[in-house]
Amino acid sequence: DDACGPHTACENLPGSHLCPCIAGYEKVGSECVDIDECEINTDNCNLNAQCANEAGGFQCTCNEGFIGDGVSCLDVDECIANTDDCHEDAFCENTQGSFLCSCNPGYEGDGLLCSDINECLSGSHNCHADAQCTNEAGGFECECNPGYFGDGVLCSDINECAEETDDCDPNAECANFPGSYLCNCHDGFV
Repeated sequence: DDACGPHTACENLPGSHLCPCIAGYEKVGSECVDIDECEINTDNCNLNAQCANEAGGFQCTCNEGFIGDGVSCLDVDECIANTDDCHEDAFCENTQGSFLCSCNPGYEGDGLLCSDINECLSGSHNCHADAQCTNEAGGFECECNPGYFGDGVLCSDINECAEETDDCDPNAECANFPGSYLCNCHDGFV
């Protein structure tokens, strides 16, 4: 018969017996009680893991954002694994155990929700005063107005008279003005 009690390893000796506690338990008075390795920090769990006490031992579980057996925990790159919940118009940046979402240039929001910034309406574009601003997803485009040439950021007047691209009658004088021209009939012509 077992004269020692629960959580012991009874060792029979000639005429006697020993009752040492099994691993994970310690003698308190005449009983063997569970050691809380998590509480007294004798566990071997990773810094990025949680320790859970169990009868006679403990269990290590990696924190969210980490993978492993609890003793060894490696960061999960949610951006590469495609497990982030960043908006399609946002940039995902991996962090230890988590990730950050930031809206792409031309968009505003918290990274989980991003909406296009209308630079044309907000006035945050750099189009020339003689150009038309057209909003696009994540940006804008500048195009010089008719009668002007350039890239939309810089626009210069086209001198239709000097370039002879006007449609003035041979009996009329071409007069250039910003963005266009006028045809004035010579004296004696209407």
